[in-house]
Amino acid sequence: PPPVPPPVPPPVDPRSWVTKTHEPGYCALYDICGHRKDGDVLPCPNNTKAQPPSDVLAKKLQATCPSLWSEQGGAAGHYCCTPQQVDKLATDTSKVAPFTVGCPACLHNFIQLWCVLTCSPDQATFLNVTSVQLAADNNVTAVQQVDIWMNQDFTDDLYNSCKDVKYGAANLPAMNFIGGGAKNGQEWLEFLGEVKDKRRPPVGSPFQQNFNPTGNVTPPDIKPAVENLPSCGDSLFMCSCADCPVAPGCAVPPPAPPPGDHRCMAGAITCWDLTLILTYIGLVAGCGAYAWHFRRRQQEGLQLEQNLGLEAEEPLLGMSAEDPTIGSSVAATAASNGAAGEVDIYDGDGINAESEPLPGDVHYPWLERKMQQAYTQLGEFCAQRPMHVTLAGVVLIGFCLLGLTRFQLETNPEHLWVGPSSRAAQDKANYEASFGPFYRVSQLILSTTLQSQSKYISTSGLPAIVTDDNILLLFQMQAKVDALRGAYTNSTSQNAEAALTDVCFKPFGTACATQSVLQYWHMDRALYESEQKKSPYAVKLSPDYCFGHWATQCRSAFEAPIDPHVVLGGFSTGPDFRFRSAGSDYVFRLAEPDPSPTPS
Repeated sequence: PPPVPPPVPPPVDPRSWVTKTHEPGYCALYDICGHRKDGDVLPCPNNTKAQPPSDVLAKKLQATCPSLWSEQGGAAGHYCCTPQQVDKLATDTSKVAPFTVGCPACLHNFIQLWCVLTCSPDQATFLNVTSVQLAADNNVTAVQQVDIWMNQDFTDDLYNSCKDVKYGAANLPAMNFIGGGAKNGQEWLEFLGEVKDKRRPPVGSPFQQNFNPTGNVTPPDIKPAVENLPSCGDSLFMCSCADCPVAPGCAVPPPAPPPGDHRCMAGAITCWDLTLILTYIGLVAGCGAYAWHFRRRQQEGLQLEQNLGLEAEEPLLGMSAEDPTIGSSVAATAASNGAAGEVDIYDGDGINAESEPLPGDVHYPWLERKMQQAYTQLGEFCAQRPMHVTLAGVVLIGFCLLGLTRFQLETNPEHLWVGPSSRAAQDKANYEASFGPFYRVSQLILSTTLQSQSKYISTSGLPAIVTDDNILLLFQMQAKVDALRGAYTNSTSQNAEAALTDVCFKPFGTACATQSVLQYWHMDRALYESEQKKSPYAVKLSPDYCFGHWATQCRSAFEAPIDPHVVLGGFSTGPDFRFRSAGSDYVFRLAEPDPSPTPS
């Protein structure tokens, strides 16, 4: 059966509304009337006409709400906000920037939403104050609850521009942090408008904002807010493909068509296979031909040596028979040598036929003969000019040692791993030139042992670390870290001391960006102890509760979510949270590094 549509809320009696005039050019809220007990500001339920901007308001609107400023005609337009309200708007929306850094369109649309709701000159046409309260600081009447109507396209465009944005630090959708995991635009608006008193801890809107409370039914005199928002693929606010898969150029290309019958074929095989076969046959034939040629040359060389040996003996025998002079000389020589027990045979040129070939003789291969000649000439040159050779060697060695004049001892380990001219070093320099020096992280790790006491056992077999005693121990260790002081010389050459809060990285406000399990209680031991003393039936910030609500109710003191997988080791994904180690990451700001190496 088709799903049953939700019941339409009963119509609201306009006589109960605080806002009486719903006409273009009128405001429902204007200025700030007071503060809550926690210090958050509360606007005034002022159904007055929109006002022309002062010089101060004009500058602030141009900086914070440039699109609204342009739509309303700039200085010629009228607005329903004051400079103080724009300052508050800028401060609140800046907290979303770290989650939407990869998609400027999402951040622009989010800011534009609150610019329209806060400063639109036609605010009274889509916003109605339904109840008021007394401010805690001055007892002035302030807003307690409002109803807001928005066009469906406005809602959908806002959500679609942000639904795929990723928060890189946690590798999770940004909507988990800025929208409570909303699945559509209406759910996101309801999350944004929920008063903080309904959440633990109290994080959210300072007063209740009901978006589209009557569903698709619009009360009389109400006109839903309409706004044309750029998509995440807009050329002026281009997002990365990871944050906007529908952006131009980010679509996955279609798969290549299957190969058809137009391939080159040679009979039953492809041309490519035929080329490989012929190449293989050519290589085998070439190797065989080379082996046959080498063997043939080797045999010819042996035959030549045998022929030369025969020619050295046979002419000598013939000449001794024909020429008695040669015969007698050979006989005399043989006789004289015979007395000593030696007989030397010489060929017709007077060379001993049984002696080894001389250097350069044809008996040696060609390459060996050339090397023999070259080394012979080199040896003769060195022997004839010893002083010149020695002096040339000393000069050559001295020239090679000239590089020692520029020798430097590198003591910076970063330069040993990454050269100053490398791509990584250039990217780091460009980053620091744009955003300042990169920060450095120091880590403190606490782990359990076999002797530790815990009602849970981690997957490694060690006791789990999340116990009341261990968390209190972490608070004690954190107090000692906060008490550390380091001496340094300040800019006026005077001795001074610095604590952790003086050197830590502070992305928002005055809280250090320390990543620790203690951030679930804002690094405050008193808050932790007070929460644990609450009734078991009350909503309290226990470790188990925060492990499931770390992205919303249990955010850190610097307003960023702390993923348990980051601050806890051996994290289990089962029904029980059993892990054996906890860590604290301290993020420090660094001074501008010296890129030059240290000479020594």
